[in-house]
Amino acid sequence: HDFHFKSSFDVESSLFDHGKLRYGTKRVTLREHFRCMPEIIRFSNSLCYSDTPLIPLRQYGPNRLPPLEHVFVNGGYREGLNNRIINRPEAEAIVQRVVETCGDNRYDGKTMGVVVLQGEAQAALIENQLFEQLGAEEMERRRLVCGNPYSFQGDERDIIILSLVAANNERIGPLTKAADERRFNVAASRARDQMILFHSVTCDDLSVHDLRRRLLEFFENTRPLLQIAGIDRNELERRASYDNRREVKPPAPFESWFEVDVALELLRRDFTVLAQYEVAGKRIDLVIEGGQARLAAECDGDNWHGADRYESDMQRQRQLERCGWEFFRVRESAFYANKEKALEGLWQALEERGIFPLSRQRNALFENDLGDDDPSGFDSDTADDDENVCDDVEISSGDSDNEFSPSGRRAEEITNKEIQTAIRSALAKCPNHSCTLHSMTSRILKEVGVLTRGNPRKAFERRVMHCLNALEEQGVIEKYKAKNNRIRLLKY
Repeated sequence: HDFHFKSSFDVESSLFDHGKLRYGTKRVTLREHFRCMPEIIRFSNSLCYSDTPLIPLRQYGPNRLPPLEHVFVNGGYREGLNNRIINRPEAEAIVQRVVETCGDNRYDGKTMGVVVLQGEAQAALIENQLFEQLGAEEMERRRLVCGNPYSFQGDERDIIILSLVAANNERIGPLTKAADERRFNVAASRARDQMILFHSVTCDDLSVHDLRRRLLEFFENTRPLLQIAGIDRNELERRASYDNRREVKPPAPFESWFEVDVALELLRRDFTVLAQYEVAGKRIDLVIEGGQARLAAECDGDNWHGADRYESDMQRQRQLERCGWEFFRVRESAFYANKEKALEGLWQALEERGIFPLSRQRNALFENDLGDDDPSGFDSDTADDDENVCDDVEISSGDSDNEFSPSGRRAEEITNKEIQTAIRSALAKCPNHSCTLHSMTSRILKEVGVLTRGNPRKAFERRVMHCLNALEEQGVIEKYKAKNNRIRLLKY
C-alpha cells in the first residue's frame, strides 16, 4: 500500500501520533470542563494547565456538598516498604468516614472511590475493611473502588477520598518527578461533587518541593473564586476564550481584551486586582494590591493612537508618580510573543514591594507578627489602649499549680481539631472575646496543657496560624488592627 506517512505505522504508534503528523499545528485545545466543581479542578489547573487553564462549566445549586475537605489523622504511622507501604490509622479513619457517609441522606445515590497516593497495599487494606463493614452489595451500589490514581484513569465518582499515606515516623522522600505530577493530576480530577483528603502529616513535615505539600496547601488555602470588577473569574475565563474578539467588546470596565488577558494571568496566581481604577480623575488599567502596597500596571496596546494620546498617558503617569504611585508597563506585542518573559519584571516588582498572592498574604500576616520565643514557653501581650485587651496575667507562667497543669502530651500529638476548639475556648475567656495575635500560640498551649519550646514550638505555632486561617474562612473569628494585630471570636 502506498500512502503518506506509511513508515510511521507500527505497533507503538497511535491515532494521536498520526493526527500530529497529518495536521501539524492545526490543533484545537479542548478547555471546557464539565466534570468537577470549579473549586476541585483548580488544583489541576495550577499543576498542569496554567498556560491554558480548563474552564469549569459545571452548574450547581445552592445546597451542594462542600467541594473540598481535609482531615488530619492524629497518630498516623507508616509501615512497610516501597509498594507495600500502609498507614493503618489513616485507613481506619477513611473506612469510618465512608461507612458514616453511606448512612448520610445527603449522599443518597452518590458514587464513591478511594484513591491512594503512595503504593498499592493501602488500597487493598481499605477495600478489605470496607468489604467487611459495608458488604459487596453496598459497594457495588456505590461503585466503590479503592486503588491508585491510574485505577481511575478515564473514570469519575461523585465523591473521591484521597489517602496521602505518608507519616513522619519514617523519612519522607519528596515526590517531584513528572510521573508523580501526572498521578496527582489524575487523582485530583476524578471527583464530581466532593474531594476529601486524609493526611497524617502537616505541611511542615514535607519538603517545599513535594507534590504532597502542594496538594495539602491547596486544601488548606482554597477560598471562593476571585472576582474582578464584580465578574467571577470563571466567567471571565469563559468570555476570554469564546467571545469573538473582533466583534464583541471586552466586559466592562476593561477597555481591551489585552487588559483582560493580563488580569487573568494575575488572578490565576491568586493576586487581588482592580480594573480601571480611578485616582484623582485619572484611570489606571490594572492595580494589584496586597499587604500595605499597590502597584499600577499599564497595558500598552499595539494600536497607535497618536503622539497626543501618548504624551497624555505619560503626563498622567508622571502626575500619579508624584502622588507615590509606582508603575509597571506591559507591551502587547511582547506579552503575546512570550507571556512568561513579558511578565518576569512584574512578578519581581510585586515581590519587591511585598505584594503577594492572597494565601501568602494571610500566612504572612499571622506569622510576621510573632515575636521571639519566651524561655518559659509562653508569650505575653503588650498592653494597648484597645478596650478588648486580654490582660497578660491570664497567660503568665507563674508557679501556681492551679493555673496550669501539663498534660504530658507532645505538641505534635495535638490535632488540628483540638487546636481549633482551644482557639474558641481561649478567646471566650478573654474580655470581649478578643486578644492579640502575638499571644495566641501561648494561649493554645495553655488550653491543651502542653509545654514546648524551640523548633517544636515553632512548628506548633505554624499549625495554630493555619487553624486561625481556617476559622477565619468559616466566619468563626475575625482579625483586625488596633495598635497591633488582634483576633476576635464571632461564633461561640
